[in-house]
Parts: sequence; C-alpha cells; structure tokens
Amino acid sequence: MEDVIDIISYLLDHLDDDEENSEIEEQLLAAGYPEEGIQRALDWMDGFDEDHSPENSRSAIRSYQPWENLQLSVATRGQLAEWEHLGVINSSIRERIIDRLLALELEETDLETLDWVAFLVMVNEDGPDGYWMDQLLSPDGRRILH
Repeated sequence: MEDVIDIISYLLDHLDDDEENSEIEEQLLAAGYPEEGIQRALDWMDGFDEDHSPENSRSAIRSYQPWENLQLSVATRGQLAEWEHLGVINSSIRERIIDRLLALELEETDLETLDWVAFLVMVNEDGPDGYWMDQLLSPDGRRILH
C-alpha cells in the first residue's frame, strides 16, 4: 500500500485538477508506478467525492470495531479524540478521516499518515477547517500539539 501513498503524493505535487483520468494514468505509468497501485490510488482519491458522513453531533462517542482497532493505532485513535475534544475537528470530519485512513488498508496507521490524511480531508471540506490543520503542524511538518 506504500505505492498508493507515493502515488497520491505524486498526484498532489504534479497534476492539475483539470486532467482526465486517462491522462493521469499515462503520466503515472510513465513515472514508473505499477498499474494496480495507480488504480487503487485513483479509487482512494475518488472517495472524497462520496458523502457518507453522519450529521455532526457534539455528543457522539466513537466506538471502534475490532477490525478498525487493528488498522488504527492507539496513538491515531487518541489523536483523533484529542482533536475532537479541542474542537479542531467535529464528528463528521473525524468519520471522513477514519474512512480515508481505513481505505488505505495499512497494517497500522501512524501519526504521520494521520496528519497527511487529516490535512487532505480538511482541505476537501467546505469552510475554514483546513486552517486548523496548518496550525497543528509546524513549518517542517512536525506536530505541535500531542
């Protein structure tokens, strides 16, 4: 799955929103990425177009399924809870972040991957929420709040 993360990073750095999927696939193949990884990365990015977040609720308590506990480290779950407690994210954004993390199908998610996915989710949300993610990370990408 590391190929998928590399491909998504490449997409964010090198491609325009106006490009068609066939053009993107050609560029990624030319860059040396495997076809299976390209398709998985494009499918992952398409997940941002889906709206399956529950309504925001201040009183929502997140109970993780056993299979989610296997993929989301204790540190990742704790960081999400802290962000929600601090008001940096709401329950709806939390669920979008969890959805995108689980879609990566990693053995276990680390805090660096959480930061990266949270930033992408918040940037794709309407409103000023993306600003808060920038405030949580220092200019060199290190985390300010723990």
